[in-house]
Parts: sequence; C-alpha cells; structure tokens
Amino acid sequence: MAKSKRPVRGTAKRAQGNLAQKDLREIAARYIEARNALVRAGRTLHDHIGSSLSATGMQLQLLRMDHPPIQTKVDETIRMLDEALDRVRSLSREIGSSPAHRGGLKQALRRLSEDISARCNVSFEYSATPTLPSEIDVALYDAAQVVIETALQQGAANVDIAVSGARPVILRITDDGGKTGRARALSLARVLAEEQGLTFACSTGKSTIVSISYAVRRPSRG
Repeated sequence: MAKSKRPVRGTAKRAQGNLAQKDLREIAARYIEARNALVRAGRTLHDHIGSSLSATGMQLQLLRMDHPPIQTKVDETIRMLDEALDRVRSLSREIGSSPAHRGGLKQALRRLSEDISARCNVSFEYSATPTLPSEIDVALYDAAQVVIETALQQGAANVDIAVSGARPVILRITDDGGKTGRARALSLARVLAEEQGLTFACSTGKSTIVSISYAVRRPSRG
C-alpha cells in the first residue's frame, strides 16, 4: 500500500516567504510609481502653471500703467492672482514633499541629523563627491529616514550618519539600538531601495550597520 505524501514544512515556508516577498515588491513598485507621479505633478504646478500665473500678473501690471482709470479693478485682480499663485506654490511643495528633492541629499540629511539630536547623540559626515540624480537623492534620504527612525524605536542612544565615495556612493548608518527584529523592521525599506536601483545591507554585531549604496554610472564618451 503506497504511503501518502505529506507536505514538507520547509518547502511550504519558503513558498510563503517567496509569495510575501513578491507582494512586498509589487507594493513597493506601486508606491514608487505613485510618488513619482506626484513629483511630476508638483513640477508641472511650479514650472508651468506657476510661471503662467506670474507672467499674467506682469501683464496686468503693464495694463494698469497704460490705463490708469481701471487701476482699482486691476489691483483687485492682481491680488486674487497673487493668492492663487501662493496656493499653487504651497501645493507644489506639499506633493513633492521630500526635503532631498528640494535641497539635495546633503542638506536634507544635515537637517535630519539636527532634528534627531534631541533624541540621541548624532554625528553627520558627508564626503561623497558626485552630484546624484534627484530621484536617487530622494531614494537615499527616504531609506535613511526609515533606518534612523527604526534605530530610535529600538532605543539607540548613538547614531552615526556618513555618506562617502564616488563610484559607488555609500550611505552608512551605525547605531547602538536593539537588534531583535531589526531586519524584519527594515524589510520594506530594503525593497523600496532595491526597486530604485540601490543596494541595501544590514549587519548586526556590536553595533547595527546599514549600508545603502548607489553605483554611479561613468559618463559615456562621445
């Protein structure tokens, strides 16, 4: 009589793990796509709609100079136009909200280190030489923000942030927080980084060290 086959537990667990990883990557890809769409919308608001409103305001000011009798009505129109322009600028900042997108990676990380200095001892060093694409600045900053917040939640009292190199550029975050469950807590940050072309490594020894790197491409020769 043939023995019935029982499912192998290890195989089932691996299958579940692979499925969960696939779902996580699909979520990450959709998040990145949605965020990039918002960034493009913010640029359109700022660069095109905002510029058009500014140009219209200048035309109205010239019209006011040429036709003094309608100055009062023109002034009221200019006031409403200025209010609309302020709302457009505010909205463009909100939907393209990453500090790295507005001021670059170095300044964004410097501000982040200043913000967390009330919660831990923090050091910041930036010696990387290349100018990175804006989307890579944002990807590195977003990953760093999650890594640092996770470290603080794990009770880190000391956090060191360093960006160095040229090819590749390496962002390294070292902390003395708890290690239990750290890799799992950083799984989404890892997937998001990898989906944007970054490498993500986490080691837990005496300290937890997370290294996120971007392989800067050499300029093509014409």
